Amino acid sequence: MSSTSGKNLTNPIFRTISCDLSAKEDVLRKVWEEMSQKNAPLIVQLLKSVSEQPEFEANKENGTITKREITKLRRDITENSDLKEQSGRLRSSADSLVTEAYSSWLRLYQVRKNQKEGKEYFLKNILKSDVELVEQSNCDLQTIRCKAKEILSQVEEFIEQIKNKPKINQTKLAKKKNNKSNKSNKAIDKILNRFFIGNLDKTLTNTLYEIHRKSPDSLTQCAVAYLIKNDNKVSEAEENFTQLNKRRAAKEIEIKRLETQIQNTRLPIHYGRDITGEKYSQAFEKLVNQVPQDNEEFAEWIAILLKKVSSLPYPILYCSGDLSWYKDEKGNIFVYFNGWAEYHFQICCDKRQLRFFERFLKDYKALKPSKKEEEKVSGSLVTLRSAHLLWRQGKGKGEPWKVNKLALHCTYDARLWTAEGTEEVRQEKTDKAQAKVNKAESNENLNSEQQKELTKNKSSLSRLKNSFARPSKPLYRGQSNIIVGISFHPVELATLVVVDINTKEILICKTVKELLGDAFPLLSRRRRQQVHFRKEREKAQKKDSPCHLGESKLGEYVDRLLAKRIVEVAKEYQASCIVLPGLKGIREIRTSAIQAKAETKFPGDINVQELYVKEYNRQIHNWSYSRLQESIKSRAAELKITIKFGKQPSHSTLQEQAINLALSA
Repeated sequence: MSSTSGKNLTNPIFRTISCDLSAKEDVLRKVWEEMSQKNAPLIVQLLKSVSEQPEFEANKENGTITKREITKLRRDITENSDLKEQSGRLRSSADSLVTEAYSSWLRLYQVRKNQKEGKEYFLKNILKSDVELVEQSNCDLQTIRCKAKEILSQVEEFIEQIKNKPKINQTKLAKKKNNKSNKSNKAIDKILNRFFIGNLDKTLTNTLYEIHRKSPDSLTQCAVAYLIKNDNKVSEAEENFTQLNKRRAAKEIEIKRLETQIQNTRLPIHYGRDITGEKYSQAFEKLVNQVPQDNEEFAEWIAILLKKVSSLPYPILYCSGDLSWYKDEKGNIFVYFNGWAEYHFQICCDKRQLRFFERFLKDYKALKPSKKEEEKVSGSLVTLRSAHLLWRQGKGKGEPWKVNKLALHCTYDARLWTAEGTEEVRQEKTDKAQAKVNKAESNENLNSEQQKELTKNKSSLSRLKNSFARPSKPLYRGQSNIIVGISFHPVELATLVVVDINTKEILICKTVKELLGDAFPLLSRRRRQQVHFRKEREKAQKKDSPCHLGESKLGEYVDRLLAKRIVEVAKEYQASCIVLPGLKGIREIRTSAIQAKAETKFPGDINVQELYVKEYNRQIHNWSYSRLQESIKSRAAELKITIKFGKQPSHSTLQEQAINLALSA
């Protein structure tokens, strides 16, 4: 069980709203030319150059890349080219965009690599039969079970004591425990001591893995392997060899799939935009004039040709301080950007969004005059945090700046919408700045850089004493004994249970139909739409023709509506926590299990196996659980309701699964 919001109740709650921008045709033309002829080529060149650097292999191993590296590379590229004439804001935006693209790619690469290594370790060292464990340990099975019980109680006791003790006593506690333990358990205590200091969020399974890796005792390793393969429990039942073989087959398929994904992972440059149509022309020319080596290469060429690539320029990223706002005589809101002060754009939005842009304007008016006064206001408390200037795809023919729409996406921190939330953020930033000042002042030998940083932090402290005038909204206070458990299912989608963990009483249980109420027909409509899209894609695949049927906003709307109703129920019963089933790697796990089942059921018949897997995948993947989870997390964050994740139990009803999740909190 892990918590995402229990550690820090002031995590940012980011929201994004969008609007169209209106301006004169000449201004729109210049913006299009600047973004397509200067900014886009620079980003494409940067995306290509990053992977060609000799240090990129080291970045892959580390899984990180810094903006400083990208900025240095961009300066080398633009030093002797026409791209040097770009404004500083556009160059900085290109650096940020490329850094974000490669950081995401490297994180995904590392996740898959770590997953593959972890599954290989599990298959090789953990998933052994009881007979193999007996042979390895030179002990009988009952001895292994007794040792497993001893280790389990020892680890659980250690975790409980560590979590209930203040940090300053952790080392003393571990040393005291080492003195009390017998000789055979001192090695385990030493591992626990080293593993847990500063890592209180580690789970029981992670701890057992750590003991298995570092313990020199064969019996301890076998006992830990016995625990892990039996879901951290000691079972007295005889082992089911058929089930064990199925687990091994599924794990082997998971490893193979991860190996394929790692090998086929394309660099960000391959997903770049095709503003001039050059990529499409190259793919078409290759398909017409060259002969593929095999069917796989031919399929890859077809996929590249049919892939829908955006022909719009890359967006430009702005910080909140890069935007200037004002109103004209008619009351219309206008904005202009740092680096393009001569281009002014009118905000075009509906009434629901207007209040957000009025808030951005109000904050700007309060912040700008304060810079010339003695009591300055901190820019870190401005509601608007960042913005993206981009083009939206239009319909019709003509000049691109006439056909496509210029838009602005604004990201704001929802905590800064109210006086109470703003005070929390102000206090948090004040504490951080004060800690840095105290640390710097305790150092008598400060260099010039450290002195500048000290002056900057003191200035921040001074500005954070003042705040913006915001409307008041009472903070939500939940009861610690009331927990909401949510279980997911491919067909029923979600089931909610509210439990009082003190009395084990079920206060309410609601299905998705009861949660959505009058809006439930939207879910049925969404499912019919998915079936229609699936059939249309299958028809297109048989004809080798492009099919760009995108997901409609209906699914996203239903997710948000369902998340809203779930959080409303939690608020009604004053719940302090919502427990969601963990979905990490769930798609790969389920797909691999289905594929292993298909290979067992239809050995040697690859075509039937593919149809079997395809049909089951359609049933499993018919809804985006992760999107629903994010919607629930986002809604709960506004009320400071803690979100936790637990393992969803199988072979039980949805209500029982939700209850077990709630009680496990």
